[in-house]
Amino acid sequence: MRRAEYAAVITAVVFVAAMSAAGIWFGLDEVWHRMAELSPVVLVGLLALSAGNYVMRAWRWHLYGRHLDIEVPAGRTALYYVAGFAMTTTPGKLGEALRLWLLERCHGYRYERTAPLLIGDRMGDAVAITLLCLTGLSSFGAAYGTGTLVAAGALVVALLMLLRPTVPLRVVLLAYGLIGRWPRLFGATRGVVRKTSRLLDPRVFALTTAMGVIGWLCECYALHWLLIDLGAQITLQQSIFVFAFAMLVGAISMLPGGLGSTEATMFALLTLLDVPADTALAATVIIRLTTLWFAVGLGFVALPAAFKLARQPSENRLTAAG
Repeated sequence: MRRAEYAAVITAVVFVAAMSAAGIWFGLDEVWHRMAELSPVVLVGLLALSAGNYVMRAWRWHLYGRHLDIEVPAGRTALYYVAGFAMTTTPGKLGEALRLWLLERCHGYRYERTAPLLIGDRMGDAVAITLLCLTGLSSFGAAYGTGTLVAAGALVVALLMLLRPTVPLRVVLLAYGLIGRWPRLFGATRGVVRKTSRLLDPRVFALTTAMGVIGWLCECYALHWLLIDLGAQITLQQSIFVFAFAMLVGAISMLPGGLGSTEATMFALLTLLDVPADTALAATVIIRLTTLWFAVGLGFVALPAAFKLARQPSENRLTAAG
């Protein structure tokens, strides 16, 4: 955990250094002037919209848990979910793993039982962001449409495989036949696949998808509000595509928090829309500070309370383990 904290700090330093270098290239004075023009009301509004996204996603995570018979109070699941944000910029998706560790440590739920929460959370975000990309697709050229449609097609295939998990179950069985070792691991993997497919129940999937879309739409609107406040001439549909497509590229890049790839994509798309370079860079820096880094900050605030609970003996551990 200590190394993970160091990694989070290092990525923050790298982010600041990279944005500073970009600011020098495009005129640091102009970029800083643009950022200084941001009114406190808009800044508070951006943070509030980001908080709305976090609330919707934490609530979705709680609903996933309830559907998987993981009985944890909503306040606890919200705390664990927010604490996981502290590790967003660390390699290996440690934030998601931290949430599962807290469920195991505080409530005794085994990892093979909670792993579908990790998959469902990533799947829910991918569905919501892809839908938002499709919403704004007509505002950009065919090149971006091809990438979005390919991602959407891959996502549909993955969802269909989980909806009817015969194929992934056979793949796991075939892998075990080839390796011939670790029967408990492969057995647990088959159990995870079956439990994850439960999250695609039509009622659950429709509700959680709507929650994900609303949550991420808050951040898309935050970008639009910011750009309008900075004087850019851009439509809401264009803002939705810019934010969602940048997030999609960041996820595909597999970099911690999408660092570098998300910012570069967002800046490039804004300049393609004839947004001045200094305004585009200022908007990119501000929106990442009020979304990604705001989440990381909240995560570090929540971590001490989560670790305090983890150090206490849990009265639910034995019953949950069964």
